[in-house]
Amino acid sequence: MIKNWKKNTVYISIMQLTLLIVNFFLITIISRVYGAEIYGEYASSKSLSVLIGTATVMSIALVVTKMFAQNNPNSKELFQNAYLLIIRNLLLALVILVPITSLFNRNLTMTALFLLGFVFNEMIHVALAYYQAKSDFVTSSKQIFLRTIIYGVGASVIVLRGFSVYYIIIFQVLTLITFFVVAHVSIPKKDKYFIYGSKKQVKDEIQGYGKKMVLTTFSSALVSELDIVLLGLFYTGPVLGVLAWSRRILEIIFQLLAASLDILFPELAKAQSNKDVSDVRSKLGKVFLLSFSIPILFFIFRGFVGDIFTSLLGAEFVDVSNYTSWIMFALPVMLWSRINIIFSRALNFEIRLTKSVLLGSCTSLAIYYLMHYIGFNPAIFSIVISQILISILTNYSFKRSHE
Repeated sequence: MIKNWKKNTVYISIMQLTLLIVNFFLITIISRVYGAEIYGEYASSKSLSVLIGTATVMSIALVVTKMFAQNNPNSKELFQNAYLLIIRNLLLALVILVPITSLFNRNLTMTALFLLGFVFNEMIHVALAYYQAKSDFVTSSKQIFLRTIIYGVGASVIVLRGFSVYYIIIFQVLTLITFFVVAHVSIPKKDKYFIYGSKKQVKDEIQGYGKKMVLTTFSSALVSELDIVLLGLFYTGPVLGVLAWSRRILEIIFQLLAASLDILFPELAKAQSNKDVSDVRSKLGKVFLLSFSIPILFFIFRGFVGDIFTSLLGAEFVDVSNYTSWIMFALPVMLWSRINIIFSRALNFEIRLTKSVLLGSCTSLAIYYLMHYIGFNPAIFSIVISQILISILTNYSFKRSHE
């Protein structure tokens, strides 16, 4: 078991590092070649598609992993029904995409393409759930690693050859579709089958679990993506691109730190009393305080970092470092929100937690309008204040649920 754990950890780490490097490299060359205006639309449309996509796929890959690991009696029908549910939800999402993109002033074609990519990525993970349920993260990591390299190389060629940014997204969708086929075909035939008129209870069971699990997943997506979506309501052109880049830097650092919070689950699973849970939260309080060192250091070295980003991205992005040096102070409260979300999921407080995040998200829209009206560094204050508000609400929600 220890050997497998070590091997899984190594492959997962390599895969995640590759994803981070390739994605950072691509948004860098996209920004430099196409400019701040196109990157702004690219980033904002992608963030909107992530929110819609998260609700669309309902965390079904996690559901299938859980059900397959539990040796569900209908395990051979899980894949078929999971795919059908996701496709059905995708068709519904595409119908409502027109009014949503109009409401948020986003590019319909770009958002629709990103949504397709998001959905097929989830279907890949549904297929890979077969291996992950058996604690085999090596196979899934190898497939994701290979997919990332192919996409990174292909997309780079498209950018450097001067093709439209749409071709990058189309190439990504085609790559994801191809690897979905690869992932599904790799499942042994004896452990899957497609039949007409499969049991309705299988689909209902998947959907039931998905409706509950998607609550905290969607809450996490709101914490990560809402700001860029709301920025797109108030800003256009190069300014949106610069602000989106600043917020994306915060998100990259946040995801790097938040990934380590997954170790909370085994600790919480062992918690037998309120005191055990309080002890874990007390330890994490120290992590929260320590995380303030990151924005402080970034603020101190913002001039040096600014020179690096200007060299990488071009003169249009000269203000990225300055904006980021202030926006980065939202990092500690974002981490605390993530901690509250993980605790609520582990201890079955998802519904109240999601209500709090949705309330915070709606209030964030009001904050953006207010800050925009005041006009003093509106984007910076909007991001930081909205994240503080969501953190306070998630903390209050957890305390009320855990009392």
